[in-house]
Amino acid sequence: MAQIKEVKHMVEELFAPIFLSERSRYAGMVAFVAVALLLVYAVGSTLFNWYGDFKSVTATPTEMRSASASNESQLITDLPKQHLFGQAAGEDAFLPITSLQLKLTGILKDVGDKRSKVIISAGGQPGKVYAVGDSLLSGIVINAINEDGIVLEHSGRLEKLPLTREALAFQDAPKTLWQAN
Repeated sequence: MAQIKEVKHMVEELFAPIFLSERSRYAGMVAFVAVALLLVYAVGSTLFNWYGDFKSVTATPTEMRSASASNESQLITDLPKQHLFGQAAGEDAFLPITSLQLKLTGILKDVGDKRSKVIISAGGQPGKVYAVGDSLLSGIVINAINEDGIVLEHSGRLEKLPLTREALAFQDAPKTLWQAN
């Protein structure tokens, strides 16, 4: 008993200067509340985890089968969205390339087609800016704008006008910038 009183007296002497001023008492109370909240959180999360483990261990085989069956059916219905073998080509991949005398020289693609623009030149003329729904010539309307071309509606048929890309041509072999002596 004497040892307990001695330890209590030592603790009071050690912590007495901390709790003497108003500010230090406030700081001590804040620290105490923070530790108490952490303790409550730790105990609560531990009990929650134990309850989940208990439910999974004590579940009957029929409950487990029904839960896994609903999960399996959801996985099966989501399977086509996973693109296991890659994504299919877009609808315009199989469209014929137009035979019109048009040249697509630039694409400004936005997420939505409303703000996307293209630059098209017709018959060697300077290019003009068009958007989806614009009419190029009589009966030719821009149906869609893609990253690599556009889809035209020409006489009720859809045709593709790809973006022309020219290969880089080098004139001479590259020259060295630095030579070791």
